[in-house]
Amino acid sequence: MSRLKQAILILIPAVVFLGVFVHDVIQKTMSVDDGEWRIVRDVAVIGSFILLFLLAQDRRRNRSRIAPKEMGRLLIVGMVLVLLVGVGTMIAGGLQRGGDTVQAPEAAMVGFLSLVVGIPLGVYGINTLLTINDLVLHKRRRGTKRNLVLYYMFLFASSALTLPYLQLAGGVVSSVLLALAVVMILVNSFKQTWIVPLSRREKLYSIVYSALLFLVFIFLAAFVENQFPQRALSNVVPPLQRFFFLNAIFGAVYFGMAFISTLFHLPTAEIYERKHLELTSLHSLSRLVAHVFDFQDLVQSVTRMTLEVCGATGAWLEIIQRNNDGTPGRVEIVAQKNITAEQIAHIMGNGQSSLRTILFESQKYLLIDDVGSDKRTKHIKSGSVKIASMLSVPLLSHGQLIGILHATKDIQYGFDHDDVDVLTAFADNVTIALENSKLIEESLRRERYRQEIMVAQQMQQRLIPQELPQFSSLQLAASWEPSLEVGGDYYDCIALDAHRLGIIVGDVSGKGVSAAFYMAEVKGIFQSLSKMCASPKEFLVRANATLAGSLERTAFISLLYMIVDVKHGTMRIARAGHCPMVYLSKGRREFIRPNGIALGMTNGDLFSDTMEENELQLQQGDVCLLYTDGVTESRNEQGEEYGYERLLHTVTAQRERSAREICDAVIADVRRHLGGLSYGDDMTLVVAKWIGRP
Repeated sequence: MSRLKQAILILIPAVVFLGVFVHDVIQKTMSVDDGEWRIVRDVAVIGSFILLFLLAQDRRRNRSRIAPKEMGRLLIVGMVLVLLVGVGTMIAGGLQRGGDTVQAPEAAMVGFLSLVVGIPLGVYGINTLLTINDLVLHKRRRGTKRNLVLYYMFLFASSALTLPYLQLAGGVVSSVLLALAVVMILVNSFKQTWIVPLSRREKLYSIVYSALLFLVFIFLAAFVENQFPQRALSNVVPPLQRFFFLNAIFGAVYFGMAFISTLFHLPTAEIYERKHLELTSLHSLSRLVAHVFDFQDLVQSVTRMTLEVCGATGAWLEIIQRNNDGTPGRVEIVAQKNITAEQIAHIMGNGQSSLRTILFESQKYLLIDDVGSDKRTKHIKSGSVKIASMLSVPLLSHGQLIGILHATKDIQYGFDHDDVDVLTAFADNVTIALENSKLIEESLRRERYRQEIMVAQQMQQRLIPQELPQFSSLQLAASWEPSLEVGGDYYDCIALDAHRLGIIVGDVSGKGVSAAFYMAEVKGIFQSLSKMCASPKEFLVRANATLAGSLERTAFISLLYMIVDVKHGTMRIARAGHCPMVYLSKGRREFIRPNGIALGMTNGDLFSDTMEENELQLQQGDVCLLYTDGVTESRNEQGEEYGYERLLHTVTAQRERSAREICDAVIADVRRHLGGLSYGDDMTLVVAKWIGRP
């Protein structure tokens, strides 16, 4: 809302209240029967408070809505009003005189006091209602807003019926509405979900504020039933007294329950803060994957964040070099915090029973609750190292141990199962970070000897499979042609186990080097996560979560991922905003397009909820074609696209041929369509033809 509109919303009520003051003084001193003018006056006052309500509501939209701060502001104003009501009551008591006709100066003073006390109380009632409204609707559930709307309806209806010319049935309807409003106050006062995420310090503030607010509202609710405050509110406009009284009751009940609820939640504050710290650390690590390329910076950050994520007193990270035969070789301590290399060597020990050997053999986490009594740490002499419990988590990449992350505490039983779960998840992200760091380090090392564009081209060509897997039941063929020296298209095939094959095709938005590097990141994620995920949908969800902090705002990645069971002839497919797959079977030719959003467009539940996965039973001779939009969007000199229908027609005409021949036929037809023009975009094709079990 502009400043001009805000000024108008303030000016109109000010003029109305000034006119009301003049009207009331004249009517009081001259005993004039205002008749219909009373209705006009009341409507103008009610309209002014509605404008003030809209103004207060608009100004709250741009204000930080931290619950303790909101309660603090409400408390300060409430205490000022308590003082104002007290002073106004004393002054009004001294001005009371007998008789129906009052002298003009006294009438003016009484009218002025009514406005000075009544208007701030009315505005405070509005702010109380809006503050409680925000607290009740925090993390709302179904029915929360409905209950609050019901309170609004009973509040305004009950207040309106206090007007002399609207009173019905001797006040029975008004009393019923008042009772219903009180019932809805009790119902809405149980909505205290804003308390849970508060920190311990914020909970302590909330306890103090809610207790004081309870007392303030109890005082105001009781005080407005006294002669002067009640008259002050009614003199402004009759419904204001009922409006303020109900909101004062609402404030007393709501903040009284908030006081009790916060007391009960206070013991859980430490647990919540710990969970928040864990999430923050995991988020920070995901950002490291995208922004920290220096290996030393990365490993130092990892060990520092290990201390934070599980409250450890010491931590270190080991990287394991592999021997030529694939067995674990030299161990290098790449980073450490609050512990020396000599102490680490003493803790890990030597020989077949050393902790490192145990981790090499099991490749599972190692938890020692009491170092002094555990037989695995009997080699540690008492007092030589100040640790009482420790937790070690392996870093696994493609089933191989590449490192170990260690954390120690100086108290027995310092780690629980939550620590194990969190540090295990943390270690998975560390593995990805280290793998990505190695990829980036390798690319930077190559750039020192060759031109950047040539290095990128060579790296990208190596990321694409040089040879496709061979199966007796499945033929595979692929073609990958970037429009520039490097591109953003990507495809890959990986054997997930003895009889399952993963096939992926992707397209990074944009072209050139930036798209190529994002494609390299997708390659690293695919190689790291594909064997960990049982389904295409699970892989795409985890890949999107991993990429969330690394992509630019304008960048996104479309992927189509399918898993083929080469033994049983089943195929499961999921799509993240990518081109639909061409599928030819006996009597069928169609595009398979399960729902899905491109990676980097959104994160969280929305991405997972919209992702679909299809399953097909392959028949002998079935053909599947995966491609990027560089195929269908290729334009000739007339600006005509190659299109989906022509692609489907070409594949259908060649379906009896081998996968390699189908792939070559599509590429040749696209080139004929282009004439002498070059590709406008990267172009990738993967053809899979099911031959059937021998």
